[in-house]
Amino acid sequence: MAIIGIIAMFVFFLQRLLDVLLFAVFARVIFSWFPMHDIQQNRIYSFFHDVTEPLFRLVQKLPHRIGMMDISAIYVFVLINFLSQILSVVAASFISSL
Repeated sequence: MAIIGIIAMFVFFLQRLLDVLLFAVFARVIFSWFPMHDIQQNRIYSFFHDVTEPLFRLVQKLPHRIGMMDISAIYVFVLINFLSQILSVVAASFISSL
């Protein structure tokens, strides 16, 4: 029974990590709409940019432009949600097999 608790805590941690990543992507998108003049805002945007850039670099290999609109953030949202769903299903099936 202890192994189930450890797995549940690990899955919970990974899902919360994906939630934080989802928030960081959302914040990056919102911050990209505004010009950055204040140095403190630039540091905050730089943090969100640095955290999410690996995911954006990954999805920008796909066609990510519709006219002038960049839809790579939508790809990242879908990817994070897909990973979260896969994690839930794998964890549930693993726990039910014990």
